[in-house]
Amino acid sequence: MNPSPLSALALVAVIGLTLAGCEMAEESAQKLTEKAEQAVQEIAREAVSDTVNAFNEQIDEVQKSTNEMLGKPEKEGAKEEGEQQEKPEQEKPRSFPNDSVET
Repeated sequence: MNPSPLSALALVAVIGLTLAGCEMAEESAQKLTEKAEQAVQEIAREAVSDTVNAFNEQIDEVQKSTNEMLGKPEKEGAKEEGEQQEKPEQEKPRSFPNDSVET
């Protein structure tokens, strides 16, 4: 029982098509995996962003209530924050171009 060349050719063609189909399925699965990974990353970014925003709002509320307990008006508290940010710049020591000591 010798296989005919035509049946051998058909068998090779079917195997080739099967492999090509498997390759296409693999590429499609990889693309789907990449898209799913990107979607998960985006959801994670949104969740972290929402959490940070909620945390910042809570901190603002705590600062506001602390200022109220200390008897500071809200505008004064904001003004002091601006002054505190300016102080570190003013308190920096001056640096001179030639700081070396000559002997």
